[in-house]
Amino acid sequence: MAALITIIVIIVSSVSIISFTLLKPSPIAFSMNAAIIDQLATDFPNPQFVENATLLLKDHGFNVNYYNESLTVEFFRKLAHDSYGIIMLRVHTALREDNKAVDIFTSETFSNSAHREEQNNGQLVKGVLNSSLGVQKEYFAITSKFIEDLDGSFPKSIILAMGCWSLKSGCEQLAKSFISKGARAYIGWTDLVLPQDTDDENIKLLKLLLENSTIDYCLSRTRSHTYFVNNQRITTQLASYPSSSISLRLSDLINETKTSAP
Repeated sequence: MAALITIIVIIVSSVSIISFTLLKPSPIAFSMNAAIIDQLATDFPNPQFVENATLLLKDHGFNVNYYNESLTVEFFRKLAHDSYGIIMLRVHTALREDNKAVDIFTSETFSNSAHREEQNNGQLVKGVLNSSLGVQKEYFAITSKFIEDLDGSFPKSIILAMGCWSLKSGCEQLAKSFISKGARAYIGWTDLVLPQDTDDENIKLLKLLLENSTIDYCLSRTRSHTYFVNNQRITTQLASYPSSSISLRLSDLINETKTSAP
């Protein structure tokens, strides 16, 4: 009888070990898919930037998807579905009036009656864009909570947030939301930035990232920019979140994926 019990215990233990092994989730792999999301294409088109970024990524083995139309709430809702390793957000980002958070603009015109649930739970807010002609346009803007609640993940992704204040000190909620969904690094601007300047610095940054340099080194090779707004001197520069990401090399993520590929 004792021998029978021993055999049963061994069988149950073996089944448990096998089941645990089978059910244990596979480690997330960095994706060789890249997305360029160009919400600025209508008001601030820069086809040379798009061409250069696309060529750089393709030359290093990435599959590149370019989006510049129908950048609606629904589009951003699916952002974490396609497992992008690199996401270039060439989009407007805006600092809220209380200076406590930053949100990402969609290209969908704001309406009080649309997306009521997302507005009520803090996933969507109204973003106001002031044009150089003094005309205000209102769009839906997505918040850090919107990113946190997305289905899917950002598999060890690097997020290049190219808009104004995208990594303003004290307003890191957006960065944290991408990291919480699996991203390894979020790079953005500490203050406002002009479209041509962000294009120039992010192409330089992308090139360096693809050349086996650490994020820290890449950032050190980009320029800060100074503007005068309402008689105030403002200096902005690219920064990375979290602080541990500065030692990250894109090449290590790529090599890890190639090594683990069947």
